[in-house]
Amino acid sequence: MNRQAPTGRAVHLAKENYSAHRSEGLICLAYSAPGCVTVRRLACRPSWRDESRSVRTFILFLCVGLLAMTGCASSSSVSRQPGALPDGFPNHSLREVLSALPAYPRELDRVYVEAQIAISSPEQSGRFTAKISYHRPDSMIARIGFPLGIEGARVLMAGDSAYVYDRIKKVLYTGSPERIAAVLPQAVAGTQLMEIATGFLTPDASRSWSLSSDSLFYFLHSEDETIRYLIDPSLWRVVGYRIRDTSGTIVEQRTYMDFDLINNVLIPRRMVFSRPQEDTRLSMAIRRIDMDPIRLTFDLDVKEGVERIYLGE
Repeated sequence: MNRQAPTGRAVHLAKENYSAHRSEGLICLAYSAPGCVTVRRLACRPSWRDESRSVRTFILFLCVGLLAMTGCASSSSVSRQPGALPDGFPNHSLREVLSALPAYPRELDRVYVEAQIAISSPEQSGRFTAKISYHRPDSMIARIGFPLGIEGARVLMAGDSAYVYDRIKKVLYTGSPERIAAVLPQAVAGTQLMEIATGFLTPDASRSWSLSSDSLFYFLHSEDETIRYLIDPSLWRVVGYRIRDTSGTIVEQRTYMDFDLINNVLIPRRMVFSRPQEDTRLSMAIRRIDMDPIRLTFDLDVKEGVERIYLGE
């Protein structure tokens, strides 16, 4: 981090201009209170490099793995297993099913999470820990821990800017989320990170959907059969999501399970994410979740001598 950079300039989120900040080399540091953010100048020399395998795998973990960010234990959690099927099942209309799925709750607008992750891919397999701070709609940092308590990397998403800090190789990658996604095709997060991660999926009501059921679940299929939602009516939550290509091959699938009632919000305790064509599988379980953190910090804490690689907008 540039130690000569000015710090402490408060910026109200409603007036935040992330594009201007990125062009000035600014990144957000911390939310001292809801609705206010502190920023610091970060010097990044433009450069173009192909990403290393470690960063590719790390971004796969963060921007795909954090899609797997699912809820779990807290001091006020109550385990919820699928219960009795609701009256009217399996004869609910499509409109009734769509209306029963909850919107993303305000309780998750500011959240701190600690999780354990297991990933298996051709490039790397292993277990990690993650400490994640999130401020809706578009600020998130993840601190990734490796065995023996070593913090190996940090990823910061701030509006239209993204930063990937490989602390092991001492390299900081910067650019727009779109550019990082273009350079690293598996890095797809965006501002709907938490909505996807916690299973608050809402099918697009403007699309045509077909509704079917078996003895326990509802199934929503897109008109072209490429998207399927699996809905548990005893919880009225999406418990499965699958994407196929036009040939019928599975591209991506997610499974949400072990739901807990945490501060009156029903959140899946575990999630499994896979991309079969890439031979990638990730599972995640959160060990701690704080829905009312006193302070969220978004500091990359970049050390002296770190190489900075700008990937572009």
